[in-house]
Amino acid sequence: MKKIFITTVLAALSCAGSAQAAALPDTCASAQLASSQPHGDSALAGHNYDLALAGNVHQTFHAGDIAASGTGLGPQALRDMEDVASLVLLATLTGHHSQGCAQDYFVSAATPIMDGLRAGRSYDLVWQDGLLNSGETKLSFHRAHLHLAGAKGDTVPVTLTLDTQGLGIAGSHNTLLVNALPQQATANASVPSASLVPLAAAITGHPTETVVVPLHVSSLTAQRGAMQITGNGDASLTGNTDASSANGHIQVQNLDAVIETLRNAGQTRASATLVLAKLFGHKSASGGTGWDVSWQGGVMTVNHIPLPIH
Repeated sequence: MKKIFITTVLAALSCAGSAQAAALPDTCASAQLASSQPHGDSALAGHNYDLALAGNVHQTFHAGDIAASGTGLGPQALRDMEDVASLVLLATLTGHHSQGCAQDYFVSAATPIMDGLRAGRSYDLVWQDGLLNSGETKLSFHRAHLHLAGAKGDTVPVTLTLDTQGLGIAGSHNTLLVNALPQQATANASVPSASLVPLAAAITGHPTETVVVPLHVSSLTAQRGAMQITGNGDASLTGNTDASSANGHIQVQNLDAVIETLRNAGQTRASATLVLAKLFGHKSASGGTGWDVSWQGGVMTVNHIPLPIH
């Protein structure tokens, strides 16, 4: 769930467009589209999109279809938005970064989006039939939709919604991830607009300890079969996951199914930990089990007790 939680904000950071072309640097990544056509005002749809991080052909992203839309943006600006969005998504989910992704690129690409958000405009990105490759590991999804909405004023946070459907993974040696990855997830959050660009640059290749972005997650829902996890909370995000922190509340429906799944996957330590966690969890009227959780210094705690899940 940590990856889904953080991925939500990182996908939001990726929304960047430009009134003029902000070409993706060759030292950062390369992107290709089989076809791309405007659809009315401020909308663009493309087919067979491919992105690869520079210098490492083992980290790639393919989408069967990709679409971007946003008030006041022309076709080139929307193409820039697609590239930056996909770049941050790929870097986030594979954990590989490119040192050739200069911050100047993100700054030049993001200015029109930041202006639009402060004017109360909204932006959307949709990927269909996505496949992210990192070595032997292949993460797929049927559809991912990011909606980013601003509000008039410099101090009002940007709100975002990320919805993913049909998640799957193959080729991974992490049996916990393979057996517990949600099949679908939706998150609603808010983040200061001024923080988007520096964190996007940090995530894709230039981590810095000075980047700290506050994130408020109003709701998070993830489901895999009978297992359902809901939550909310706050986080301080940096370019380094272990340097980030978060706290909030998580509730699990059908916890016994989660425990059984982990036990069947050979994750005896994780399943035993959840058996203990169930004992001091809070029962809800709906029959779920909930806990107060936090992430600090690379350690997850539940009700102030560290959990040894690795």
